[in-house]
Amino acid sequence: MGIFDQENISSVSQVEKDRLFETVHKTEDSSRNYFKILGIVGLCVLVIGAVVYYLTLPGVGSRIIGPKGLEDEMRNHFHDKQKRTATDITFFNCEGFLWARVDVEVRLDIPGNPLFAVSRYRAKAVPRDGVWDITASPITSPEMDTPCSYQ
Repeated sequence: MGIFDQENISSVSQVEKDRLFETVHKTEDSSRNYFKILGIVGLCVLVIGAVVYYLTLPGVGSRIIGPKGLEDEMRNHFHDKQKRTATDITFFNCEGFLWARVDVEVRLDIPGNPLFAVSRYRAKAVPRDGVWDITASPITSPEMDTPCSYQ
């Protein structure tokens, strides 16, 4: 039997065909495993992101950025009702309302009223039918300056 016999050629080509299909199967399995691992990693990232988001949500008494328009309404309330100019407003999240610490300009030019010497107010803003119901009182003691405490 020589090298170029028909029987030898067919057996070699059959072995080569088997190797080719083994490579194709291994490649398909490899890409499936890659997508499985990628999916698991993506799911873990989403779960961790959701947990971090939940843990960073503001709780009761947390300092927050006030809703759009509330700061302007708060400034208008102090200008119109309290006759004071608000300089700095800090909002805190409470159950059912927002509590605000409002720094105002001290008015020492009006001597008869002691309220004009007070530099800080607390305000309670309650949402009602798309409008904010704002009530304010001067902070005269450190106990009154506690967020979410409003009597």
